[in-house]
Amino acid sequence: MHSVCQNWVKIYGIDLNANAYYVIETYDHGYITAAQIQYGKYTWIYKTDINGNLLWDKKIGTGLENLFFSPMNIEQTLDNGYVIAGSTSKYGSYDAFIIKMNSCAEIEWCKVLITPSNFDEGFRVKQTPQGDYLLLGGYFATNPASNVSLFKFNTSGDLVWHQFYPLDSIYYQDEPYDVLVDNDGYLIVTDRYFPDPGTISPDIIRHHFIKTDTAGNQQWELIYGATNYFYGWPWTAKKSISGNYYDAGNQIIPDSGYTPSLVKVLHDGTQSYHKSLLSGTSYGGLSSIDFLYDSLLVMVGGWTLNDTTYDAFFKTDTLGNVKKIKKIFHISSSYTNTAKTFDNKFITIGNDATGGSWKIYAVKVNSNLEYDSIYSQPFTYDSLCPHPIVSSTINPDCSNVYVGVEEPFTNPETTRMKVYPNPARGDITIEMPRYLVVSNNAGAVPSTTVFHLWGSAMLEAYDLSGKKVFEKPVTRSEKEVSLDVSKWDRGIYNFILRYGKQTVASEKVIVH
Repeated sequence: MHSVCQNWVKIYGIDLNANAYYVIETYDHGYITAAQIQYGKYTWIYKTDINGNLLWDKKIGTGLENLFFSPMNIEQTLDNGYVIAGSTSKYGSYDAFIIKMNSCAEIEWCKVLITPSNFDEGFRVKQTPQGDYLLLGGYFATNPASNVSLFKFNTSGDLVWHQFYPLDSIYYQDEPYDVLVDNDGYLIVTDRYFPDPGTISPDIIRHHFIKTDTAGNQQWELIYGATNYFYGWPWTAKKSISGNYYDAGNQIIPDSGYTPSLVKVLHDGTQSYHKSLLSGTSYGGLSSIDFLYDSLLVMVGGWTLNDTTYDAFFKTDTLGNVKKIKKIFHISSSYTNTAKTFDNKFITIGNDATGGSWKIYAVKVNSNLEYDSIYSQPFTYDSLCPHPIVSSTINPDCSNVYVGVEEPFTNPETTRMKVYPNPARGDITIEMPRYLVVSNNAGAVPSTTVFHLWGSAMLEAYDLSGKKVFEKPVTRSEKEVSLDVSKWDRGIYNFILRYGKQTVASEKVIVH
């Protein structure tokens, strides 16, 4: 780690070919950054104190050529450990991973979502207030095809459900960016190619939002600008106290260029307004957004004007009116992520390749967007770990915890309820499906949830008149139910398995 002058500007990973993706403030007011080094051979997690001095680091990966282990984000968990999401090629294909670490930065569990024939990515992991983990992924093979998937894991790392959002025929290339955990569900931020009004060719990109409930079922969808010719890429979103969403990204100005832009969406999915922060830029965008106070936003981004590139902190009101711009020194790649601190300051990270080797820059400013000063009072770090954390290299063994994401689609038998013998007169056996599949075709974005873990479902049987003749709650652990139908009237019966209010499986049985 190196400092630049006396301001809070730090450099990390010199000669490591390091690229940073995400930074967070930890419970002890230090900072943890998720990066990759050596061209993706390792995920690099490093911890600093409040002044940016390196305390320890962990390298996660094999170190072998052509085997990637690259992160996209890291979050502190409710138990003050850490969870990381990204992509790896360690197991023969390019797949998403999620790693849970404890407060000593030791791996508790690791999951790799194996889809052998596809190029898949893990974009974001967030923890819910209940302690579960949401993983936002992209390009997972499903049927029908989908570019956006949401996975929920429990606290032990077991996959609870997998939700995917298939594309309509006129759309293409949704790419996930962020997922926001709300009190009534989740907001997924993606981009989407969507046609202008009156056309059918989706050749322009727009901000795209999907709001779900806590089971991942789509509640509403908004393709921002679909009716007013607004184009651009989103990046990340934050929710205001009043419940509305603010998205940082860019706006594409036809025949001009790209400019940093703020987009507002109401909580019910109504398009509100957008505002470009600059004009006349040939290239520009915002990578992060946060609330300084209820009525003030701080965003970080860059732009090119007259062949000169700038990076800066922006302070705006919630309408996007710029109150202050703090230019920071130019690096050869944009600043990628920013964290708000406990004392209303902001630390941002970016990457630079000057000199032929990639390295990481970190810049911290106060609430006035001036470079922060160094703290002189002592702080205690990693107090929840009973021993000093030692820097080390970890080659995680995820081979015993593969998750078969494709199995419900490649092996449909695992989603079906089976009843035998059929026809029957005495005892029958009802075999429960391994996975429960719930489809929701309402709205512009159909969604399908695959429940890998499920609790109690209701098994019911009806005669041809629609009269219920049998019901029994069943659990996934029962696997099969035995039933004597020898006293039933002869005829055809419809056996139905309900999960919540949805029918997830059915089978007709002849009793003779």
